[in-house]
Amino acid sequence: MGEFFVYSFFVSTALFLFPVFLYIDAYADVAENRAWFCISLFHKLKLFGGYAQLRAEGLIFHLTKKKAFLLPYSEMANARKQFEITKGFQLWRFHQIVETDGADEPKGILVATLMNLAAGTAFSILRESHSFLSLKARSLLHNEKCLKFSIRAAVVLNGLVLAVALTKKVLEGMIVWIKKLTASWKRRQKN
Repeated sequence: MGEFFVYSFFVSTALFLFPVFLYIDAYADVAENRAWFCISLFHKLKLFGGYAQLRAEGLIFHLTKKKAFLLPYSEMANARKQFEITKGFQLWRFHQIVETDGADEPKGILVATLMNLAAGTAFSILRESHSFLSLKARSLLHNEKCLKFSIRAAVVLNGLVLAVALTKKVLEGMIVWIKKLTASWKRRQKN
């Protein structure tokens, strides 16, 4: 019976250190004013997905047919501060494809060349500090007018980093809840 606990301890420790791959797939079409996205574990287990739209009120995320939420432009700076990725999340793969018009015109070829040049410059800077990264950038030229983006990215982390990040979020939520509870308790005492 004691051996079971020893083996289970070592197996759970190994699982905490085992790498977890989080895949982000996104596709944006400027003409349709939509960006579709999917976030999955190991490209097998879908966590969530849907599409986003730009509106006059802000950015609308549609997660299901009946579930959507609005992120107003005025609150985007605060939302960015709340969404902080810890150093344990490492970018492992970033592949992008940009589709644009102008296949028959020098303007289109110039735009595609500039996009590839900018991506190549950014990727060379990233490769300097992270040699394991898989980085690819492509451009496709079409005869009809279009502007589309396709991105496939992968982030690697382990169970320990994920547990620390979740614990941090839970503790932040508890602190906010305690502050609200304390404020309401103080108001009751005054009355």
